[in-house]
Amino acid sequence: MKVSSYLKFIIPPIIFFVMMKFFFESLGLSYLSLIALFLISALSAFWVTKHRLLPIILTMLFTTSSVLFLLTLGKNNFQQLYIVFSSVLFAITLIGLNRFFMQQENLKQQAELEAKILDSGFNLNQTIVFISIFLLSSGMYGIYLDFDLPVWSIMIAIFISISFSTLYLTKINFLKSKALELHLDSFKNKTFSFYSFLFGFIALELIWVISFLPVNHLTVGAVILSFYYSFWNILRNYLRNELSRKIVFSNLIFFGGAVGFIFITSKWDII
Repeated sequence: MKVSSYLKFIIPPIIFFVMMKFFFESLGLSYLSLIALFLISALSAFWVTKHRLLPIILTMLFTTSSVLFLLTLGKNNFQQLYIVFSSVLFAITLIGLNRFFMQQENLKQQAELEAKILDSGFNLNQTIVFISIFLLSSGMYGIYLDFDLPVWSIMIAIFISISFSTLYLTKINFLKSKALELHLDSFKNKTFSFYSFLFGFIALELIWVISFLPVNHLTVGAVILSFYYSFWNILRNYLRNELSRKIVFSNLIFFGGAVGFIFITSKWDII
């Protein structure tokens, strides 16, 4: 691969890093930097996947979550490290998008090799969604606490973000299954809007319950991530016709155990 082909994974993250710095440190350029962040996110996804629109959902989700979580941090060394960390994750996001969306066309030519790359691309996409959900939930709840916003505002925000996350994951899961020529129930895999609404509604109710508890934003982010990880594993196996009682019970037990551990080890205040 030519050196020039790697530029699409290097230049956008560098711009992302610069705009994140401007957004947090310069009040005069904050709004322009925010617009530039979302613009570079959309154009980068468009670039690395050769003009596809679906990948924009993931980059916009990740950028939104990164910005919201950044707003909960003070101006310190950790904040500087977080900007570097999020920029590296943005580069990984672009690599995952390229691996997943660009291997579907070539799968029949080198089946075994391309299937492995496609699978790694799917896993990277899935991981970035999980990270984004934690950052997004933590950032939103932190802003909700800091500005004493009405609870319905955070409920709606979580509903929208979880719905779009599920819409994206169910869609790429279907694309992967289609590329690998798996014989799956097409009705299950095409009703994306229903699963997205269902996950968003459950997360909305979960946030409403948590809002009565004196917990901080990091605790909320961890709980929402535990919920999403467990229930997405159940949904993914259902879509692939691999669902069993063992899978359902193991994920529900994991969710209950994870939430219990999070609450037991959390500091019960909102500071």
